[in-house]
Parts: sequence; C-alpha cells; structure tokens
Amino acid sequence: MEKISVLAPAKINLYLNVGARRADGYHEIETVMQTVSLFDRLEVTKNPISEKNEILLFCRDAKIPSDENNLVYRAALAFFEEAKIEEYNVEFLLEKRIPSEAGLGGGSSDAAATILALDRLYHTAMSLDTMCKIGVRLGADIPFCIKKGTVYATGIGEIMESAPPMPDCAFVIAVPKGKGISTGAAYKALDTLPADENAVSFADFKKAVSACNLEAMSEMLYNKFEAVTPEETGSAQLREMLLATGAMGARMSGSGSSVFAVYPHIGAARKAKVQLEDSADVFVCEPARRDYPYIEA
Repeated sequence: MEKISVLAPAKINLYLNVGARRADGYHEIETVMQTVSLFDRLEVTKNPISEKNEILLFCRDAKIPSDENNLVYRAALAFFEEAKIEEYNVEFLLEKRIPSEAGLGGGSSDAAATILALDRLYHTAMSLDTMCKIGVRLGADIPFCIKKGTVYATGIGEIMESAPPMPDCAFVIAVPKGKGISTGAAYKALDTLPADENAVSFADFKKAVSACNLEAMSEMLYNKFEAVTPEETGSAQLREMLLATGAMGARMSGSGSSVFAVYPHIGAARKAKVQLEDSADVFVCEPARRDYPYIEA
C-alpha cells in the first residue's frame, strides 16, 4: 500500500473577459488566473490489486458526490485510460475547504490533484502536456490547476502562457450568503449583452502583470460576469464592503458568487476579514506560486 497527500489550491480570476459563443457551445475567453493558498486536501492510497478494479472516494461533506459525478472519480478513470493501466485499486479521501460553486475552481483543482497524485503513485512520469490533455477533457480550468501559479489563458482557457509571479500581497476571499449562481445561466445572460466598450483590455492588463505592478493590476481587475450577476447573490454589495475596508481592488472570481480583494500585506487582509465575517464566509490567503510544496508526502 502506497499513499500520497496533495494540496489542491483555489484559483481566482484577476481578469476575465468572455467573447462569443463557439459552435461547440464553449465561449472564447481572455483571463489571467492565479492560484492562492486556500486548499482542499486529497489523500490518495494505492491499494493491492483485488478481483475487480475499484475507485473509492470519501468526503466528510455529505453534499459532495462520491461517484462519477465527482471530478476526482472521473479524473482517475481518465488517467487510467490515458496511461493504459488496466488493473487498479485506489482510495481517495477528500477534505474540502474551498467553497463549492463559487467561481474558485475547487472541483477542477481536485481533479488536477488526482492526476498529479496518480502519476506519482503509478510512476508513469507523464509530461505536464499529457496531464493537461487528460484534464481538458473534463473541464477547461483543469490544465491551469495542473500548472498553477500565474497564467494568461485564452481559447476556452486551455491555451496558456506563463506569466511573471504575482508580487507579494494578500487576498481576502469572501463568499456571500445570498443565492448561488448557475454558471450556465450566467453564460447565457452574457450572450445577450452588447460589447463592453469600457472594459479594460487584456493587453493592458498583461502589461501591468508583466511589470509586476501590483497597484496597476489592482486598479484594472476586471470580470465581465459582474454585468449579469443578480443582485440577490449579494456579490456586488460584498465587493463594495471589501473596497470600504481599504482594499487596493476587488472583483468577483469566475462566474461567482465569490469576491476577492487585494491587500498589500497579510496584516491588512486579516483586519479586513474581521469586518466581513458577519456578512460572508471569509478566507485570508496569499498567492500560491508554482514552486509551493503542494505534495505533502
């Protein structure tokens, strides 16, 4: 029996613009994604081969599915298929801390952690490109969750270009207690909008990232989904509350409903957290770079 533990980081979208809907149903996007030090933890055990192949998934959160409806389960199946491993017996223990359906990529990051862990346990020595090829079949964010750090992404999110590491800073991530958001409904609502002539351009945002200019980046944070986010989610009000704490900038992440704010250091973020705790589920974190020790054992 072999065992490994992997940290699966949340992601935020520092910039997210959505283009036209493609013939395959996906939308073209332009985004800058950043992993942060808010983690799920995935413990993976490689058990002796039994009479039948087995994938067992356990999670203490009863709301999390433990079958093929979970991306961990599906990522394991896809890994074994790609690696041409015909006999397997693995067990997953998933500890959830990243809020679900909040635009933070928790499910995608769990799937990425699955692929990385199984590559180690089964000694397949897959390249990052091969692992990303497995991941993109399951979700557009998974290749980024495999690579991590700071990334420019286009296409449906699968065309990635490495960006300079984000400057030292801290984030407050807050998930409002209002009604949740359907990602599918949010994309449909975007299809009815005219072009946003006041949007920050992707090129300008990339210049701020390339210059490692935290102030400029914070001022130019952008998310097109904010234009179609229903008021009852509470995301817009929460963003204003974060800005009132002295944040350098604040935006929604992904299709919501979570909102993140940028602070110059961890002390300022912790002070802001105290002011928000009655209104939202609040987390303080920092940029999680590619060289972070994600694999614990």
